[in-house]
Amino acid sequence: MNQWAVGMVCVTIVGFVFALRSGKRGRRKVLRSVICLGMAGLLALFSIHGGNTPVEAEGTPDPGGFLNIMPPGQNGVANFGDVLAFLISKKFPKHFNDQTQMYESLIGRSPTLTEDELTRYFKVASLGVEGKPERTYSPQRGVTVERDGFGVPHIEGETREATMFAVGYVTAEDRLFMMDVLRHLGRAQLSQFLGDSERNRRMDEAQLKVAPYTEADLTRQAQELCAQGTEGAQVCEDMEAYVAGINAYIKKARLNPKYLPGEYVALFKIPQKWKMEDSVAIASLVGGIFGKGGGEEVAAGKFLSQLQQKHGEKEGRRIWEDFRSAEDPETPVTIRERFPYQEGHRVDSRSTALLDLETVDQTLKEMEPPEMKIDGPMGPIDLRVPDGMSNAILVGGKHTEAGRPIAVFGPQTSYFSPQLLTEVAVRGPGIEARGVGFAGVNLYVQMGRGRDFSWSATSAGADNVDQWVVKLCEPAGGKPTLDSKGYLYKGECRPMETLNHTQQTAPWVKKEERTPRMKTKRMNMKVNRTLYGPVSARGTVKGEPVAVVTQRSTYMKELNSAIGFKRVNDPRYMSGGAASFQRAFDRVDYTFNWFYVDKQDIAYKHSCLCPVRDKRTDPDLPTWGNGEYDWSGEFLKPEQQPRVINPKQGYLVNWNNKQAPGFRANDEQFSYGSIHRSDLLEKRLKAAVESGNKLTRADMVNIMADAATVDLKGQEVYPWVLKVLGEKAPGGDPVLQEMRDRLARWVETGGHRRDLAGNDGKYDHAVAIAIGDAYFKRLAKAMFDPVLAGADLPNVVEDYPSQGLGSAFNAGYYTYVHKDLRQVLGGKVKGPWHRSYCGEGDLNTCRDTLWKALEATAGDLQQTYGSAYVNNWVYDATKDEIIQEPLGAVEAPRMRWMNRPTFQQVVQVGVPIRQ
Repeated sequence: MNQWAVGMVCVTIVGFVFALRSGKRGRRKVLRSVICLGMAGLLALFSIHGGNTPVEAEGTPDPGGFLNIMPPGQNGVANFGDVLAFLISKKFPKHFNDQTQMYESLIGRSPTLTEDELTRYFKVASLGVEGKPERTYSPQRGVTVERDGFGVPHIEGETREATMFAVGYVTAEDRLFMMDVLRHLGRAQLSQFLGDSERNRRMDEAQLKVAPYTEADLTRQAQELCAQGTEGAQVCEDMEAYVAGINAYIKKARLNPKYLPGEYVALFKIPQKWKMEDSVAIASLVGGIFGKGGGEEVAAGKFLSQLQQKHGEKEGRRIWEDFRSAEDPETPVTIRERFPYQEGHRVDSRSTALLDLETVDQTLKEMEPPEMKIDGPMGPIDLRVPDGMSNAILVGGKHTEAGRPIAVFGPQTSYFSPQLLTEVAVRGPGIEARGVGFAGVNLYVQMGRGRDFSWSATSAGADNVDQWVVKLCEPAGGKPTLDSKGYLYKGECRPMETLNHTQQTAPWVKKEERTPRMKTKRMNMKVNRTLYGPVSARGTVKGEPVAVVTQRSTYMKELNSAIGFKRVNDPRYMSGGAASFQRAFDRVDYTFNWFYVDKQDIAYKHSCLCPVRDKRTDPDLPTWGNGEYDWSGEFLKPEQQPRVINPKQGYLVNWNNKQAPGFRANDEQFSYGSIHRSDLLEKRLKAAVESGNKLTRADMVNIMADAATVDLKGQEVYPWVLKVLGEKAPGGDPVLQEMRDRLARWVETGGHRRDLAGNDGKYDHAVAIAIGDAYFKRLAKAMFDPVLAGADLPNVVEDYPSQGLGSAFNAGYYTYVHKDLRQVLGGKVKGPWHRSYCGEGDLNTCRDTLWKALEATAGDLQQTYGSAYVNNWVYDATKDEIIQEPLGAVEAPRMRWMNRPTFQQVVQVGVPIRQ
């Protein structure tokens, strides 16, 4: 680099420091001044990644028929010049935001999308670049990378080592800063990387409780994977090459600023060398968010204790069982075959440890997750993800126009810019796949396609986490207290292991000070570990001090699932089709629903390292951790996990609903009742199959997209509310009558939250939506408060779209209202509740209750909108917009609300795509 260029870098950095000192309002002016000092030089220095002379791609044995989409775009690395260009002119780096419009505009085209239009809303997902590559280069000898028109890297390797090296290289090329955030988050070292803010400290503390690993723990997990036969050894070799590829890009970025993400400049940092242990840390983070279920027994126990205190032991338990919905025979399931799990328990009451109501609130407060916001170089970063995400619809070839199965499926991992996932197409010895994986652990494609098949996943939430209650003691003798560091196990007072977690925190600019504090400081955090797992909180049982400890089946086994992904990426292993797919995912420990499609089959497989529990214990409530009731040491065998190939009904549907009859809902899942958001998909697909009409890919996309804008209340709940209300408002009240009629018209048209009729930025039934949202809170309270008041049901009242996450209606009181009103109306109800709640089961009293709730809603809306006229209660559709939360300096635009996967595939293998 010449002296002029070095000088320009210095000027830019100094300008950025002043921008930081000036606060958000002053940054824009300062940055403009920086640009004026030498824009031409900056653009030359920080030009967007250049490339070698393009060459023609070789042909690939690709049968075709694969499409996908993932907003905002493939590129997630913006150098400092890119950042400046965006801040000044809102110009996005190339391929940073070229899939947002395709993704968002689909909702304006469905439900009448045609086969000819698919490539307007999805990109062709070929193995190998179709046509002329945009850029061709070789990060190492023996491998070539070609970037297609969307910036997706296509890797062709002569050796496996070179192939995996290139996977690591292109991952860093597309996601380096985000990977760095994730590895520090997984290691509970955000404060060291991003700065010593209150939010970052809370995130570090929370991650340390979930995965309190020492460096030796991380190393040991990698070593144990390497020792798992030839497959484990191969994964380790692949990981070493992958890490080497990441480090090759890091070295390049450290030497040349045009390859360095601009966020490092803002942090006054340069990226450090990557280690295999960093990927283990990210795996613990991803698995702890997306691949777990259960672990909320204390909250469930508190709810039970409160009900029993209010209604008596027997009646309180019956009420608790109604709302628990652990095995509701009406609940929508993915497959019809029965797969029993956690049935036949004959509970010994002595095994259950319910915390005292006097202290349990403090215990739960200690276990509260953080707000999932951190402080980055450009401001706060919202890391929230939905409680449940992802969906899948698949239909057998018998029901399609081309005679081959169709799948429309994908994961919903929230919306970020750039995405947590990154896409790659890779072909080398023993590996051939295209798709996505979580950056930093994506040495294999985790969801995508092979040569002639495709697969995807949804979060399953099977019960692989438990909260144990251990009695505290003093190892040296004496009376135990809440601070004691020993616990009783098999009659012995065992000392807890104390893990000291130390980090040197980075400087942080406090917003109110407007001045950077350049000093670092040492931060120490401690966590206690038991043989079950980490200590999460402390409290009392019958006045005696106890600790709540968390046991997760995948703890200390974070990398083991890599073997399953290695298998599904291997064309030779997958030569057996659907059966090979199911065997591959036998080796994934995290709890997921997996779906598969090829030329002739559709298939489903649930994965989980699901523990077999002692039959004397209640799987829904906290258990004494004294050595008597421990997990059996056995786990569900592959054949005991829900699975099917070509189900009898001819299709598969999942939207994070229950896996199969008999497969008990985990202890934190209180929403597997008579309805679920999967009904939005299944009722449409079932009707299409039963119509006898042969389906196309466009038909399947229309089914998905039409369901994506439906409010579950509008389709499944309010039809029953309207039946109870009747046709006429009491006393002929005109306001209540209009509110009721507005709801009825909304229900008749499908209960959508979308703008098709006027395309004016307003929902078509905006007034009804405003009424429906406000009314649901009131009617739920009116129906259930007489019984539930004073008790904390561990469920949200409503899972609104207005959270900005896209995903909605996965949890909530919807199923409670649906089941109870059907019982009150005297309808046929499978697995009825032991009592009806609305109006104590009397229809007239219930009707009066619902009208009074609607009247109270009218008052709420008059106050909210400042008008007594119903026509003026217009819901603001922008409240539901999806926020593509920036993980760095460049922010992708918001999108209209839709409830669909973040990365989505449309697949019909071997059926040509019309373009």
